[in-house]
Amino acid sequence: MQIAGTIGNYTMAEADTLRKMMSKKKPEDMEKEKPKFVEGAKKQKINENKARKIWEQMETFAEYGFNKSHSTAYAMISYQTAYLKAHYPVAFMAALLTSEKDNRDKIIKHMSTCKDMGINILPPDINESEKDFSISGENIRFGLAAVKNVGAAAIDSIIEARKNGRFTSFMDFLTRIDLRKTNKRVLESLIKCGAFDAIGYKRRQLAQYFEEAMDMAQRRQKELQSAQSSFFDEFDSSSNGGNGSTGYEIPDLPEWDQKELLSMEKEALGFYISGHPLLRFADKLRFVANANSGNLNTKNDKDTITIAGVVSTLSERQTKRKDTMCNITLEDLHGSVGVIFWADAYSKYYKILHEDEPVVITGTLDVGDESVKIIAQEAVSLSKALENPYKQVRFMIDASKVSPETIKSFNETIKKYRGKSEGYMHIINGKSETIVYLGDDLRLEINDKLKKEADRILGEGATIYS
Repeated sequence: MQIAGTIGNYTMAEADTLRKMMSKKKPEDMEKEKPKFVEGAKKQKINENKARKIWEQMETFAEYGFNKSHSTAYAMISYQTAYLKAHYPVAFMAALLTSEKDNRDKIIKHMSTCKDMGINILPPDINESEKDFSISGENIRFGLAAVKNVGAAAIDSIIEARKNGRFTSFMDFLTRIDLRKTNKRVLESLIKCGAFDAIGYKRRQLAQYFEEAMDMAQRRQKELQSAQSSFFDEFDSSSNGGNGSTGYEIPDLPEWDQKELLSMEKEALGFYISGHPLLRFADKLRFVANANSGNLNTKNDKDTITIAGVVSTLSERQTKRKDTMCNITLEDLHGSVGVIFWADAYSKYYKILHEDEPVVITGTLDVGDESVKIIAQEAVSLSKALENPYKQVRFMIDASKVSPETIKSFNETIKKYRGKSEGYMHIINGKSETIVYLGDDLRLEINDKLKKEADRILGEGATIYS
């Protein structure tokens, strides 16, 4: 700012604007500012060539520059965190997760990192979880603060009650905590995320009967608080064992299916812990996708990418033409990304986006200053995409072994299998190879019949799917 004012004749406000341009690393904006700086230098009677050299030094600093003290501080922090991550990985990742607990995408990303490091992320547990992420042996335990609708007062009440011993049953839990601080919404969220799984309950079982159990526990607590309990009440309390002081038995029920369990878990936590709808497809995703939310920042603006995930949020919006478009958040195993479906695309793929199943989306990358989005072109269910995961078919043709009649027969044959996949001929002549694209008018449907007929004409193994 001082250089801009002294040499470029900038006001303090103008110099601050220039500083912001530099901090945001926008060379195109800096280039627009250059004539103004040089002109200001002339007014200060500074040689134009000298002014331009000074500007070039400023541009270099704007690309990426730190003063030495800043760089030294970063180096120290980098060394310390690297040491902690190497020697205390579980503690380090637990602390990292806690520091990002309000950033959903960062949590998903760090959970994926933990998985790669061999560290399991355990779901919330009423007897084990602290307020934030904590160490549980060689694993990390989810904190109660991460559960939606569970506030600080409820967490403090649970942890305080736990000091007198572990909760042995759901009724034991209800009779020992302060129910004035732990309402029905809190209990419902704890049940849905699996916080009571370890003490032997099914989530569906508790979701069905927890209100009835809570009503009985509240009546019991009011009686004790009003000093109306009798000798027989106390005797009854000591004889009920794991059921707490109410004697209420929670009826058994079969558990929800895996899809419902994951849906409830997502509702309570904002993301999946015990599983993910994409996990069963993890080893096959490379056949249908060329990107994920974690590596989009390595792609270029306007790149065509294909990504698989689940629709976690969907919001519709009216266009100026009164058509309906939508914005979705697509979540995969690495995080999430925003996807825009303009009206035509949304109308075409409406059903797929509302089926609550994993999808594969092909679109154009839109790289902005603050975020990366995808402009959708196509969408298909993941299960359907995996029925035929290949994108291209390549025919290896030995020029010395084929005749014009062979090529004619080959051409007529492949025309019977028109589809959406690109086709290429690799014409091999000695040591040289010429690759010919079959064209957009001759895209192919990749299947076993095509391979069988093409190999019959060109030779065994001539047809390659990729």
